[in-house]
Amino acid sequence: MAAMNKHRLPFAIQDLIRMLEETKDLTPRKARELLLSANLQAEDLEPWSELEHPIRDSYGRKLVFDGGYFEMMVMSWTPGDFSAIHDHGYTEWGAVQVFGPAEHSVFLVQDGDITTLSRAEVKPGEVMSVGHQLVHQLGNPSNTNFMSFHMYGCYEKSKGGITADARIFDLEENTIQRTDGGVFFAMPENQIKRREPGPHPDYITWLRNVIELKNRIDRVQRHMELPADLEQRDAGVIQKLCDTSNWQRFVNDLFPHVEPNTGHMKDMGYWRLLRNELIAAAKVQKTLLFPNDEGDPFYTYAELYDDVVGQPCLDEFIAEYLKFVFEKYKIGRDTVKLLSIGCGTGIVEGYMIQKLGLPGDRLLGIDKSEAMVQVASRRITAKAEDILALGDQTWDVTYCGLNVFQYLSPEQLDEALAVTAQITQPGGYFIGDFITPDHIRTYPHVIRSKTGNVISLRNPVLIEEGNYTFQQSEILNVSKNNDRLLITNEGKHLRFLPPMWRLRQEFEKAFKGKVDIYDAVTLQPIGDKADTCPSTRYLLVAQKKPA
Repeated sequence: MAAMNKHRLPFAIQDLIRMLEETKDLTPRKARELLLSANLQAEDLEPWSELEHPIRDSYGRKLVFDGGYFEMMVMSWTPGDFSAIHDHGYTEWGAVQVFGPAEHSVFLVQDGDITTLSRAEVKPGEVMSVGHQLVHQLGNPSNTNFMSFHMYGCYEKSKGGITADARIFDLEENTIQRTDGGVFFAMPENQIKRREPGPHPDYITWLRNVIELKNRIDRVQRHMELPADLEQRDAGVIQKLCDTSNWQRFVNDLFPHVEPNTGHMKDMGYWRLLRNELIAAAKVQKTLLFPNDEGDPFYTYAELYDDVVGQPCLDEFIAEYLKFVFEKYKIGRDTVKLLSIGCGTGIVEGYMIQKLGLPGDRLLGIDKSEAMVQVASRRITAKAEDILALGDQTWDVTYCGLNVFQYLSPEQLDEALAVTAQITQPGGYFIGDFITPDHIRTYPHVIRSKTGNVISLRNPVLIEEGNYTFQQSEILNVSKNNDRLLITNEGKHLRFLPPMWRLRQEFEKAFKGKVDIYDAVTLQPIGDKADTCPSTRYLLVAQKKPA
């Protein structure tokens, strides 16, 4: 579509042209100010709508006006449309106004590397400056169509146009593609003028590019048979995602941002970018590799759990507090009948049998997760069961480790304590550990397993719900077991944070007997009115009133 005569353009665009022609020495900042002052509306762009653009074009693109040393264009974005990572050729100044929920990413190209500076939502109507150094990417992650208005200027216009000889950064090949047309993602070969060596991406920039490529290929495939070039690239996507050669790049990029002694993240901007890219990658891997996952939150987590949680916690505090309790309270190990509530992988229960001498045929582990029970059954007798649905069988000791009870709602916790007291023999004991309301202060963002093959990333936040406080952790795991790199999103896990004194009272009420509380790590007694303890983990021992 040829550019329209300026006197037939919408008045807002005519005003903008007049302001551009009257302004000397335009800069990106000034261009943005002029575009804002023109007060363009989305309906002004309708004559240039191209929402039915060819599927190989990753957005619609039409020229509005050619002013000699500046050009105006309208881009049309359907859901899932994304440009490539690109610059703007000979452009010296310009601005872009978006009339929908776009995503805008900015990149730094320096010293042979390319990294992501920012990735953010753009509010409808927002205007962004464009300069010669800008390398960015624009796209539509929403479910709605929208358009955007683009103006680019250069006082020394080249023969090919102001945006001619633009660079597209192909992060798979580490090359730059030169083009005089649209900066389309997964550009067809016939639209590439030439290639040249490109910058090396850091892990999260590379990862996002691979995920966007997969999404782009899938969109094309829904509309047509894949062209040969995309079919070839599609075959390599999952191989690239799972290639363990990328593990060291991930590690090298991650750990400079992590406090080595605490596992806390030092750069929260990087943290947000990393998590967003890993979540997107996990979604793609889940679809391709785990089609049978029906929603068990531990479907992919169970096999990794011992590396990042089970074994470290057993070594750091659980083993010691179990020995402490059995000795201090003189619980007979040879004949005790024990139920473990929320046994997980059974690693703690296996320790009880092998190291403490508890009889394996008198120990049962239950867990709501089928995936966890499958792993636990390699060590102990375990079954998928909910504590709230248990029958009338009674036990000498009921055990609940790793704050499992706190994953219940406040109402369910009260019910679970009542059921646990009911199935504990008179004179028997409950043993369990919990986290304090301020546990978040010691909770790490990053945990690396002793084997070095699993890195667990946690995003803890405190939330209030129904006048109760919870610690929510969203967990992502990156692993390289079995010669493949896996990125798994284990979801959000909510833990109720009752005051210590309240939990003591609830156990006293349910068990009608003595309740003792200790710091789970130091094993020092904790007073009745305490709010927290040094380790932020506490051990609770409740004896049921003898008959």
